[in-house]
Amino acid sequence: MARITNNRRDKNKKRQFGKKAWGGSARAARAPHKNKHPGRKSNQTKLLANLPFGLSPRWLATILMLVNVIFWGAALPISKFALDDSTAFRFLLYRFSLAAIFSLPILLIYWKKLRPKFFNISKIVVLETLGTSIALGSLYFGLKQTSALEASLLVTTIPVFVTLGGIFFLGEKQNGYEWVGLFLALTGSIFLVFEPLISGNGHYNRGTVVGNSWIMFSNIVTAAYYLLAKKHYQRLPKLFVASVSFWVGMVTFLILAWWELNQGWSGLTNTIVADLLVPSVWWPSLYMAIFGSIIGLTAYIAGQNFIEASEASYFSYLQPMVYIPLSFYLHDELLTWGMGLAIAIIMVGVLIAEIRWSRVKV
Repeated sequence: MARITNNRRDKNKKRQFGKKAWGGSARAARAPHKNKHPGRKSNQTKLLANLPFGLSPRWLATILMLVNVIFWGAALPISKFALDDSTAFRFLLYRFSLAAIFSLPILLIYWKKLRPKFFNISKIVVLETLGTSIALGSLYFGLKQTSALEASLLVTTIPVFVTLGGIFFLGEKQNGYEWVGLFLALTGSIFLVFEPLISGNGHYNRGTVVGNSWIMFSNIVTAAYYLLAKKHYQRLPKLFVASVSFWVGMVTFLILAWWELNQGWSGLTNTIVADLLVPSVWWPSLYMAIFGSIIGLTAYIAGQNFIEASEASYFSYLQPMVYIPLSFYLHDELLTWGMGLAIAIIMVGVLIAEIRWSRVKV
């Protein structure tokens, strides 16, 4: 009986020692030794531990998103040159063929390392068919029929649809002011689609509205892709996903280019050779393969890992600083009063949605 009592006293002393040593309970005192496998870390812990230059996750996300802003902001003004001498499907075929070739070593390294299962590859193929083949096919089909500036302005409204998707499908909460801001931003986006008919600018016609409608459809599909990518790509290396997407794009746009030309495979081969002899086709394809696909896409998906989907999407509103001057320099395209009004409505909506009204004192 005395031995049992002494043992209890010893245990009480150990608990008290644990509280003093660690400033908490005995369980907290034992916490540093709890991990039976100290060499094993979660994917998120490894990711945060390997941040370059000691950057915080938010700073790294900001840098990645700004890289994306620069390269994607210049994308449509540069790509417009190629669409003057080729079609949307053939241009995207060249872009993704080059991107697939350049990224092949990365794909092989990750494939050997990960040994992905058929289910994971199938999931990537389905998502990238949505985000690459359908979304980009619609975008460049619309760009063919409208101006680079108009198309770029419409693409800038993607965050509106990402935010709405985050609300309805990811359960992200919005207050009353944020709903007002979203309504204004969506109104401005719709106004921008029909702006060519309203402004009466002689450079635009009803075909431009059709092109703008295709781009708006692309925005909706792209928003769905971004939200699904954030959910399903958390544990996958971003370079691996991007590398697979390039091959998905190459195969799907090869089929679409063959279907579009309707001259058989020999006719498609001759057309491709003729296209690639035109500098205005191959140099935009090269730019989009390296900077638009490999670097830009990877930077966006990686940046999304550290911030909310709606926060990441708002970086797109910095792209006008790139494409407005570039559209004027490359294509002599200027803002109309209708475009300016639509941008003003959208930006007011974004500001209203982003202000933290709970902190504002009246």
